[in-house]
Formats: sequence, C-alpha cells, structure tokens
Amino acid sequence: MDTLRGHVVSKAFGTGSKSEHEAVVLVTDAGEYVLRRRGGNPFFDPELDGLVGKEIVCEGDVAGYTMIMSDWQEVAPHA
Repeated sequence: MDTLRGHVVSKAFGTGSKSEHEAVVLVTDAGEYVLRRRGGNPFFDPELDGLVGKEIVCEGDVAGYTMIMSDWQEVAPHA
C-alpha cells in the first residue's frame, strides 16, 4: 500500500496516442500520477473530477504512472 500527497489537476494525457484523453492527475513533490479509483472507470469518473483543484492524501497502489486509490481525504494545502 502506497500513500501519496499532492494537488489534483486535470490535464491532457497520452498526447498523440490513440488513448489521448483528459486525465485527473495527482501532482506530488516526487512526480505526477494519473488517478484511478479501484473499480472505477479509467477514462471518466465523476467522483475523481470532483477532486480537481484540491489537495489530497491518498492510499492505494502505484503501478507505473498510475495511482489506483482505495481511499483518500482532502487536506489543507501546504503553507
């Protein structure tokens, strides 16, 4: 189980490929991770869209550039 903290943004992912789409991404001090909810739709997830613009701490499994979240909570931004 991995724990990450960062700011959630929406940005283009897979530019120039067949799978190009707007993705919900967690920007951390260590890098960027495409967010997915365990069992959620990888291309459209309204619950993830609601996290855009927020700072979160999430738990789950990092698989390459993807964080498959099992739990998360909104937190106050770093000062």
